[in-house]
Amino acid sequence: MDRKRIRDEVIEILCAKLHNLPQPSEDEFDYEGQVLVPDITKDPLDVAEVSMDLEDAFGVNFEEVLPGDSGMETLGKVVDYLESRIIGQQKRTAATKKELAED
Repeated sequence: MDRKRIRDEVIEILCAKLHNLPQPSEDEFDYEGQVLVPDITKDPLDVAEVSMDLEDAFGVNFEEVLPGDSGMETLGKVVDYLESRIIGQQKRTAATKKELAED
């Protein structure tokens, strides 16, 4: 899964949940720099709900840092985090398959 696809899915989830973002087809809107709180939503509960939706959609867990927290304040940083977790999962899966094939 590439970064653009992850970004588009994150935006779709945010649009569906929060109903206040321009749709992903509006390329002139700068999603990457949008701060989750307060640019996208003023309600931290919205961020918690979106976090759960993102975990379900991408099969990852936000461990100690949740979207909106320091280090993951912007939509771009959330996408970066998801991309790194997904790539890590893909590498682990490939390594496991390789080990099984060698046995």
